[in-house]
Formats: sequence, structure tokens, C-alpha cells
Amino acid sequence: MKSHLISLIIFLCLSPVFAQQKTLDDYFPFDPPQSRQEWEGRRTELRRQILVSQGLWPLPDKTDLKPIVHNPVERDEYTVYGVILEAVPGYFLTGSLYVPKNMTGKVPGVLSPHGHWANGRFHKHSDSEFTKELESGAEKYDPGGRFPLQARCVTLARLGCVVFHYDMIGYADSIQLDHRPGVRESMNTKENWGFFSPQAELRLQTMMGLQTLASIRALDWLETLPEVDASRIAITGASGGGTQAFILAAIDDRIAVSFPAVMVSTAMQGGCTCENANYLRVGTGNVEIAAMFAPKPQGMTAADDWTVEMETKGFPQLERLYALYDAGKNVSLFPHLQYGHNYNFPSRADMYRFMNEHLKLGHTFGEEAIEQPFEPLTIEEMTVWTGNHAKPSGDQVGDGFERKLLREMDQRSQEQLAALPVQERNEIVRGALETMIDWKEPGDALVHEPGLIKTYGEIMGDTERLFDRQTGQAVMSCLYLFLPPPPEPKQEYNEQTFIFVSKNGISDYFNEQGEPVDEIKKCLSDYKLVIILDLYGQGENAKGGQPLEKAALVEYGNGREPWQQYLGYTYGYNPTVFAKRVGGLLERLTQRIERKRPGTKLTLYGLKGGAPYAAAARALLGDAVDEMIVDTEGFRFANIESLDDLDLLPGIVKYGDLPAILALSDPATTEIRGE
Repeated sequence: MKSHLISLIIFLCLSPVFAQQKTLDDYFPFDPPQSRQEWEGRRTELRRQILVSQGLWPLPDKTDLKPIVHNPVERDEYTVYGVILEAVPGYFLTGSLYVPKNMTGKVPGVLSPHGHWANGRFHKHSDSEFTKELESGAEKYDPGGRFPLQARCVTLARLGCVVFHYDMIGYADSIQLDHRPGVRESMNTKENWGFFSPQAELRLQTMMGLQTLASIRALDWLETLPEVDASRIAITGASGGGTQAFILAAIDDRIAVSFPAVMVSTAMQGGCTCENANYLRVGTGNVEIAAMFAPKPQGMTAADDWTVEMETKGFPQLERLYALYDAGKNVSLFPHLQYGHNYNFPSRADMYRFMNEHLKLGHTFGEEAIEQPFEPLTIEEMTVWTGNHAKPSGDQVGDGFERKLLREMDQRSQEQLAALPVQERNEIVRGALETMIDWKEPGDALVHEPGLIKTYGEIMGDTERLFDRQTGQAVMSCLYLFLPPPPEPKQEYNEQTFIFVSKNGISDYFNEQGEPVDEIKKCLSDYKLVIILDLYGQGENAKGGQPLEKAALVEYGNGREPWQQYLGYTYGYNPTVFAKRVGGLLERLTQRIERKRPGTKLTLYGLKGGAPYAAAARALLGDAVDEMIVDTEGFRFANIESLDDLDLLPGIVKYGDLPAILALSDPATTEIRGE
């Protein structure tokens, strides 16, 4: 005992006990598995994780896009059309469609999300910016260097591709919503809520999710065009557009070639709210997400930004992953480390060559300039809001529209789930819950610290604490209660075990006199075992002995701007407090299950605010827990009003709240009180 405690003290002294939460600026290495089979299982798990994070598990029912293709602008080798798609009922996806002339047969299609350039699709470098780019060699030609976003669309069209250059939320013609309004008290209401509110987070309604859904709908439309070969659809973008590129490529099998520029790295993962979502990068990062596209062709660029180390950190691992498929030639990195964050001419030239090879465009590039002069489109020529198609206004824009959009999206989601057969719906809810909790058996990741024997009258108690081996953080405390050994003749202990959880932990099950409450005493009869748990942040696990009252949230930058307070900066990289508590409970339950003898029973109690933890744990373990008794006390996640609430579990209301979790347990062995 003494030597064990000494080693534990040394361990705690050497460990970062107060380890900070992971942020988007941390290190996100990727360690490829040893076999293709192992990777395929991991990729399936990751795909669900991404879809859940985007609010797209299951994918929403497809609605009528009502496409409007109008206002053609003729150029020498291509025509540009204005496009309006109703990506979600009431919400318009806008953009420009570049169609090459003199096509023979069907041609490849390219999606081109633009990223965070000023004015997006309408972007034009100022004279000083253009001069600077020319002097550095980042750009070589006029007007391509002045209009770099148009340049890539024009050149791809001239190479024989139909290109859809579409707006990100809040840019160019996308005027119904701001790009990242952030947390606003006025939008935090139980009904008619807006983005970045607890109600939106509980339903996984995020700006990134809407942007990703818009990309899927853009693809839905592009593949139907009569000119487009649906088997040869590519996507390319830089920065935030690069994020959209590798996310869409990871979750949608229709993408054949991907070229995310200056975004994939083991360093900064994406700073905007449109690049972050709850659960998205818990246990993963951009390099592993990009790896999901293997073995299909994928190119990427690196620059003197967060991608600067990709040649040695990230790309070698991607090559190893592609090698599992004997497809090493399909992944390429084009480093241009002399330039800052960009999608400049050298990078675009690499992209054109990559697309030419893998989309089988059939061109031969010599020393001549790949980008040829073109007549740029003016804003008046590009805007889709012209003629009979007036800009959205009134109740089609602003806070009122935002509230209406989210309310109707939630209603359609609920209707979609309700229409499914019970078994299919339960599988979807269980899959979502597995992502939300993200629990894996800890193995040797926990250090056990035995405690002292206590007595409560004739009841004896034995304590134990568990610490995370890496962080030194207290994970859970256990109080084992039992009656003293029976008198002669010797009687065997009854191995039925009762495990109790609650809102505040062990203290909830003791009265003012320090004695176990009657429900505990009742369970101890016939020499049974009772285990009461302090979960994460409860009782002895609370830092400084003070019970955890609020979740610690990560703010991006200085946290002064409303968008920097986005919840996705915390729970996009770290498990929720709720998940940590359920994870601790799962650890103890699985240990007891492994020790059970045939014919013995394990009963889980969730009382005094512990019902959600117990319900979630049993939903994931199933019949391995023989029976469950919970008192919900009318608890609903939907009543949570604060982003730092300890029980906030993003997405759970989307999937039916606590009743949907309880429905995953066998009703014959579940007692539900307080409903």
C-alpha cells in the first residue's frame, strides 16, 4: 500500500494535473493503421462522427432545389451563368456557373468553394495588393493576378470543365445570413432561437453544418447537369474553401478528385466558425479527415502558414495510408513555402496539372502560361439578383429569417426521424450517442489509488480513486459499501451489485447525520454490494474540493467578439462534461460486467439528477447491465439555457432528448420514475 501511494504521488507530481483543454491551435498528428481492414473500420467511424458534427446524421431528406440559371455572360471560350438554388427551403445558395463552349460529350464538373477572401466570389485585389503579388512572384499575369478566384474558374473551364463557383454564407450574393454573428443574448430563447445559442447547439444547428449541407446540395445539382460527367466531379478551394473541400470529399462518395489548398495540416485546424463544429475533431484532425478520401486522387498545397511543416508532419503519414491501397501516386503535396497563406498562381498551376491528370482532361502543358488573359466579370455581371430575381429582403433576411430557418429545419428533422421504423430510428440515435460520448475502454490509461476503510454503523465502506495516466486528472471516485462478513456458519456474499450515480455524486446518498440513505441500506441486505460514484467534477474529483458548477469553455483569440465565444471551439476538440461523466460510469460498469459470475445481477441506479448519465451508459452497454432504475424528475436537455451548463450535450435534442435515450433500454428491465 505504502509503495503504491508513493508511486502515485510521484506520478501526480510529474503529470500536468491542470492540463489545458485542446484548442484548434494545438498539434493534431495522424498515425496510420497497419492494415487496410483496420482503416476501413476507423473511416466508417469517422464518417459518422463528421456527419453527426454537421447535424447531417442522418442526411436530411432532399428538398426541391428549384434551380434558377439565368443572366448568361458570353466570353470567348466559355459562358458564365448566375445560379440560385434553394439549398434548404427558404435559404438560397448562390453562385456562378462556368460552362465551356464547343464541348464534345460529357465533361468533368468542379465545385469551387471560395474561402475567406474579401467579398468572396466578387473578390478583386487592390492595385497595391496586386503589385505586391507580382513583385513576390505569387502572381504573374494580369488580370488573373487581380482576380485570382475568377482565374481558377476561367482556366478550368478552358481546360474543359463545368465549374460551379458558389458563395459561402454571408459572402457576395449570399445575403440572408451574416457569416459568423456569434453568440447573441437576444437569440438565446427557448423558442425561436438563432445560431450559437444553447437551443441551436442542442440540435447541432451550426454555420458550418449549413455550409456543408449547401456544398452537398451544390453537388446534387451539379451532377444532374446534362453537360456533366457525374463520375468525374472534383472539388477545390483554399483556406475555408479548402476545409469545405476535404470535408465534402470525406463524407460524399460522389467526389472523384479533391484539391484542398493551404488547409490540411497537423497545426491550426481552421479558425472560423464555418470550419468548426461540436465533435468534429474530438480524437482526430484535418490530416486524418483528409486521409478518408484515399485511395482517390487528392492534391494539396503548403505555404508559410500553419501548413508549413506538412512535408515532414502530415504528408508522410498520408503517403503511408495511401500505400495501404497501393495508391501512393494518387496523393500529392505541392509546397510553396516562400509565400504566405494563398491560392496564388504557382498553387493554381499545380492544381490545373493535377486536375488535368486525374480528371483525364487530355492536355499537354509545356512552358507556356497555363492561365491565359480573360475579360473579368464585373460585379454587375456576376450578381444573381438581377432582372426578375430581386434580392431577398424583409422576412427573408436577418434575425427573423434566421429564427424561422432554424425552427423549420428542426421541424423537418423531427419529422424525418419520427417517420422511420422504430428499430432504424433507435440505431440512428444510438449511433449519434456513441459519437457524442466517444467512450473507449481505457485499458491501462487509468491509475487506481486505493483509499481507506470507513464505517457507517454496521455498514463498511472502501474507497478508490481513478486518475488519467496522461493528465493526472481525477476521473472518478468509488465508494464500495457492504455489510461485514456474516457470522458462522460462513455465508457466501451475494454478488448482486448496485451502482448509483447522481447529479452531485456520493454525497447525494448520505443524510445529514452522515449515514447512507434508506435506498442504499435496502440494497445492502443479504450481503449485496453497493457502489456509489463521484463522476468527473463531482465530490472528491472537484478541483480544490469545490464542486464543478460550470463547464470551462474555450474562447478563440481574445474572446471579445461574439463569434469567438462559439461552443464549437470547446466541444469540437474536447469531450463534454456530460461525456466525461458517462465515460467514467461506463468504465466502472464494464469492469463489474467483466467480473460478474453467471446468474448474478448488475443494477444501475440513476437518482437525484443522475438519470441522464445512467440512461446514456445503459443505452451504450445494452443488456450487459441487467436492470436500470432511474428517476428523471422531469429532466429534459431542451430546458438547458446556458452554454456552460454541465449537462449540455450538443445534438441530443435533435435525436429526441432523454426519452429517446431511455427508449434504447429494454423496457422490461427498466424502471422509470418521475415522468
